[in-house]
Amino acid sequence: MDFKDILLDKKDHIATITMNRPEHMNACSMNMFRELGDALKDIGNDDDIRAVVITGAGDKAFSAGVDINQLQFETLKDSEAWIKDDAAMFRLIESIPQPIISAVNGFAFGYGCKISIVSDLAIASDNAKFGLQGIKLGAVHIITLGRARGVMSRKDLAYLLLSGEVFDAQTAKDMGLVNKVVPQADLLDTAYDLAQRIVEYPTYAVKVIKRMLHRGMDDDYRYEDLLSPSLLLMEDLKLGREAFLNKTKPEFKGY
Repeated sequence: MDFKDILLDKKDHIATITMNRPEHMNACSMNMFRELGDALKDIGNDDDIRAVVITGAGDKAFSAGVDINQLQFETLKDSEAWIKDDAAMFRLIESIPQPIISAVNGFAFGYGCKISIVSDLAIASDNAKFGLQGIKLGAVHIITLGRARGVMSRKDLAYLLLSGEVFDAQTAKDMGLVNKVVPQADLLDTAYDLAQRIVEYPTYAVKVIKRMLHRGMDDDYRYEDLLSPSLLLMEDLKLGREAFLNKTKPEFKGY
């Protein structure tokens, strides 16, 4: 498949998806959402693939979030189109039969942090940083509010979403965002060693485990479909976006 913003490689029953916008810290554009969705659909229909690794290009960022330059919507139709591609991609991470391992190689903010949360397994390098800083812009992470409840405690989730703080990899592990923290040089080897172990296990048993781990996810995504399009049209989000781009402090209005 021909991609612009990601790379897809298949070898020895393992698929590797690399978010490939290093000049933008692998920030996710609408095109990247669509390409990730296309790649995941392809993998889900490929019986030869038994495990998946997702990582980011370069050594600075897994993904530093969504591309803030594209986070501007004037109509409900526009915001619904964004959420349709966003939610579809996250749904596929959970619904394809192969387990997905996030190899978090740097900044994992916003959307990048959410991939780590939603993936079946996550390995972080010791220089990785995590954060859901949408609150600083007036954004609400609806997917995280739903899907992270089974990953971390309510109080840790509240702190992650309401503090706007950035956390190191060990704190992320303590919160349940990742399974293991390893030196940067060992990250991909560790992820592939785990993927290879999964490849060697009975395929049907692995599929059943994955399906059971993600049971009930549809309700959370229905809330995403329902609530997020209107939240993206909030005046405060527009003010937060402009302040971020202008490097100023936003003056929120409360709506």
